[in-house]
Amino acid sequence: MADLLIADTDLAIDFLRDAGEAATVERWLRQRRVRFTAVTAFELRSGPDFERRRDAILTLLRRRTLPLDGASALRAGEVMGELRSRGIGIGVPDTLQAGICLRYGLPLATRNTRHFERVPGLRLAAFSD
Repeated sequence: MADLLIADTDLAIDFLRDAGEAATVERWLRQRRVRFTAVTAFELRSGPDFERRRDAILTLLRRRTLPLDGASALRAGEVMGELRSRGIGIGVPDTLQAGICLRYGLPLATRNTRHFERVPGLRLAAFSD
């Protein structure tokens, strides 16, 4: 898993809409470097574009989705508690996303760096990676 990274939901949406960082995500897909999380699967499924982009979403997530397992959830809970104690929470979905990244030791690629840079130990991937 050394060369892998996790793309946040914002980048998955860019790819699906062919906007923003779509070319970067496409490059990562060709290189087989990118993974998504169960949190992104949830957010895409509950989003307004799901019915229109159903096949593309399911194809994107197939065999590339890391689970929200017990270890990830515990790690996310630790992050949430620490951030909450500092008065700088980032919301449940982003905290779960961070917990999965930390559990698997993978960097997160996101345009939402303001939220995620608050998470101790979380590595953020540059788009040029």
